[in-house]
Amino acid sequence: MITADQVVASLLAVAGVSSLIASWLSFTKPVEKPVKVMLFVGYFWLSAFLQLLLLAAIYYAWQHF
Repeated sequence: MITADQVVASLLAVAGVSSLIASWLSFTKPVEKPVKVMLFVGYFWLSAFLQLLLLAAIYYAWQHF
């Protein structure tokens, strides 16, 4: 059984990894600062949703197989 502490830790890990990925992808581009901020937000949410989708698929597979 998954506890609330494990869920919170997983969501914080997803947010941390998404922040690292987004900053690496957006701040290495030679564009103006407002564009970098918008790229960061876009990459952050894209990375977060992909990670959550992956975690949901792993959880589903763990429960059914």
